[in-house]
Amino acid sequence: MYSAPRSILAVAVVLISSSSGTDAFPQAVKFIRDAADPLPLAKRDLGRAACTSHSGSKVYSQYAATTADGEADPPCDTPPVIGPPVNPCSPASLAPIGCAPARDVVQESLTAMGKPGQKIMRARERVLEILQSGNACSAWFREKDANPGAIFQTLAYAIDHTGEEVVRVSRDTGPEYTYRDPYVAKVGQDTGAFATITLNAGGAFFHVQATTLVVSKEGGLSKLGGPRLINVGPYNGDTVAAQTLVLLHEFGHVLSLLPVDFANEDGKSMHNTAEVLRFCHAEIASGVKPGKL
Repeated sequence: MYSAPRSILAVAVVLISSSSGTDAFPQAVKFIRDAADPLPLAKRDLGRAACTSHSGSKVYSQYAATTADGEADPPCDTPPVIGPPVNPCSPASLAPIGCAPARDVVQESLTAMGKPGQKIMRARERVLEILQSGNACSAWFREKDANPGAIFQTLAYAIDHTGEEVVRVSRDTGPEYTYRDPYVAKVGQDTGAFATITLNAGGAFFHVQATTLVVSKEGGLSKLGGPRLINVGPYNGDTVAAQTLVLLHEFGHVLSLLPVDFANEDGKSMHNTAEVLRFCHAEIASGVKPGKL
């Protein structure tokens, strides 16, 4: 596992004003209503009743104004006050009937990957359980972000089908052999939400063993050897514990909680894995059934 360095409407409000006036009629014109109506039109009070508005409420009905004496008077010259729109599918809605649930596009993508995606999904769900609970592991990640589970949920996944798939075996001048397992995963350092974790198809996330390749120090031909178990920290490859540890390790790089460990230079990747285990070992082990490490 290693991290790669990070290369790494305006809304216009238009007010329309209108002018009102009294139409002029010739003085010779008389209204027939004057003779029949006991209260001639000319004697009526054309002014509207004084209107009061219910200013105590944020949202008004279209005709919220009333006359000063308390009687409802819908035609008051008070423009309707429009409240903020209500989203019926909001989580705050008491009964979001008919609303489609929020899509988890990451889960949909993993489902499309088939069996490898199922393994990633299983580890992803376990990590989410850890980050969304109160424990030493989630507290460590909260040192960098108050809601690490929300960021982790946005992360995407890719599979490197051309990555290393053999254990390189070499020997220096002494009798000791050095074994270098194929890389497991990588992600950009301090990339934050929506970063992509790349998993090696030939690494310990998906496999419990790999073929060895003996490399000659003198520059001779390399030769294939027998299979060798590969692991992630103390856990065998292709197990829930190993996969959970991998994702927690890479998430540490996403939040820059762990330093860059590109290509495991000077054993930095192993040191970072040990750091993750220091805070998260109990949570990783607690979600695994006996014999499934």
